[in-house]
Amino acid sequence: MTSTFQRFAGSTAVLAAAVSVIYTITFALYVREDYHWAHWASAIAFMASGLIVVPVFVALHARVREHEPQFAMLALVAGLVGAFGASIHGAFDVAVLAKPVEGKAASFPSQIDPRGFLTFAITGAALGLFGWLSRRNSNLPRALAPVGGVATLLLLVVYFGRMIAVDPNRNFIRFSAVVVGLVIVPAFYALVARSLLGRAKT
Repeated sequence: MTSTFQRFAGSTAVLAAAVSVIYTITFALYVREDYHWAHWASAIAFMASGLIVVPVFVALHARVREHEPQFAMLALVAGLVGAFGASIHGAFDVAVLAKPVEGKAASFPSQIDPRGFLTFAITGAALGLFGWLSRRNSNLPRALAPVGGVATLLLLVVYFGRMIAVDPNRNFIRFSAVVVGLVIVPAFYALVARSLLGRAKT
């Protein structure tokens, strides 16, 4: 991996951490207070988030593929599928906001990412896999493995909670979503950013 791409991926990891915080806050404001601007902001952040993390997953794959190339490829594929699923889901939300849909169709879940299957479940699996693979790479922070594991667990709770309970205001869904969106996922990307940017400088 070239130093130029390392710096680029490190920078996008910082941005991914920031976008996770922005999305979580604006979505919470929309759900609790029904602010129209927050709905727009969360949808745009959602759409952007998937595209932003693509270089991060590619860089992580380059770092961990030496010891476990097949698992590394599996993590990359899961990460990319989840990322593009999130972007398409966000683009769907933006499209609905720009041209509201009348009737029952307005309440239907996204067909490409129903209840966040790709955004939460598949992306969560990718973070967990990358975290597990990072244990055998001395160039990645040791904390990446437990943080990735916690991210997987909480993202799965959010997905199954949204699928079963639907209402994002349910306490266990809200708590899991806030913790993973404001703390765990930003911490994961911040650790990756520190590693990539530090190595690029070296």
